[in-house]
Amino acid sequence: MKGHDSMTSLAQTSSATIAQPRRNRFAGWSAIASGLALIIAGEKPYFPPSLSLVLLVSTLAFYLGMIPIARWMARGLAARDSGDQARVIRAAEIIGVTGVVVASATALLALPHWLPAVPAQIIDTSSLGVIGLWLIVSTVLAFRVRLFNRALALLGVLAAVNWLLAAFIMWAELITGVHGSLVPTLEALRILAGYVGSALYLIWAVWLGIWLLLRKR
Repeated sequence: MKGHDSMTSLAQTSSATIAQPRRNRFAGWSAIASGLALIIAGEKPYFPPSLSLVLLVSTLAFYLGMIPIARWMARGLAARDSGDQARVIRAAEIIGVTGVVVASATALLALPHWLPAVPAQIIDTSSLGVIGLWLIVSTVLAFRVRLFNRALALLGVLAAVNWLLAAFIMWAELITGVHGSLVPTLEALRILAGYVGSALYLIWAVWLGIWLLLRKR
């Protein structure tokens, strides 16, 4: 009986050991795909209607590529901290995946114009804000437990802050009904925050992906 238990334990350990590098590679390739897809998805205003399908595929790759990243970060954080922070980690993962799903659904509905442009923009920016909340919580916790290095954590936080700022400015405009000369300034700041956040995320995602592919375990 003891021998059987030992063999079962050994088999489970071996399975986990093999599965971990596979998860790392999958998360790594997903991160790289998500970051590179943003190069195309970020140029949405300049895309002609004839290339709308290319834009949709790139947008979906950008968003859906975040899910394996969120899962990898959640597993890594949970493995290093099984206390009260485990609930925070799980909540952050749910928040991030929810933002990804909503943003992906918005992109799918906007292509055939089932969702008008203005509501689609509002939902898209709001989703990026939600994703930013996940990213800032996860990267801060990841740095605390040494899941990855300080530079990656800083890039992730800066990208998240800019996405949150863009969403906050948009909702501040919608709620307060700002008029006059302040509108162009706020719009310029919102657009700038969105672009800066996207540029930093691109660097963060590609760097994280390469790091995951090159790490030994």
